[in-house]
Amino acid sequence: MEDLLARRARPFAIVAVATAIVCIAMIRLPESFLSLIERKTSFTSAQTGWAYRLLVVAAVAQALYGGFMLLRPDRIEAARRKDPKLARLPRGQLTGVVARTAASMVAFTVVYGLAAFGISGQRGGFWLFPVLAVAQGGWYYHQLGQVATWMGFQPEAADEPDRGRWQREPPDYCPPLVRGLAPMPRTHVDT
Repeated sequence: MEDLLARRARPFAIVAVATAIVCIAMIRLPESFLSLIERKTSFTSAQTGWAYRLLVVAAVAQALYGGFMLLRPDRIEAARRKDPKLARLPRGQLTGVVARTAASMVAFTVVYGLAAFGISGQRGGFWLFPVLAVAQGGWYYHQLGQVATWMGFQPEAADEPDRGRWQREPPDYCPPLVRGLAPMPRTHVDT
């Protein structure tokens, strides 16, 4: 179980470092560059405000959907039942896949912030998204702890026989194209 809990940390650490780099770069942008972006925008101030609001709504909706709908043990179990590829994955790999998916959703929140900055050219609009990403990351990390604990009690995936290996056909096999050409049984017809 310790291995499953440890697998969730690496993707979040990578996203945290990338977010920190983006935030430091945002702090270090010169004011002349910011004013240039603000002047060269193709949106009016009203359009910029609505675009910013839509990005905030999209980021919040994505965070809520990921936390309430995707990162739950019953959803993972349903996905394993539906998809045979997921059902064959060992517990550790499946936990890693779910952790990478959750961390990428946190990274998309920061990308929404970069889009908001690109639209408005104002740093203030960007800072809401890293704050949201930190809250989202903490929530997802907690959810992944519950998923990893649940996975610790699940049986390992059963190995499926090798389907890619060729096997000789049975002696009574008839190919599909020839099945229509098989002779029909003769019936006695009086003439």
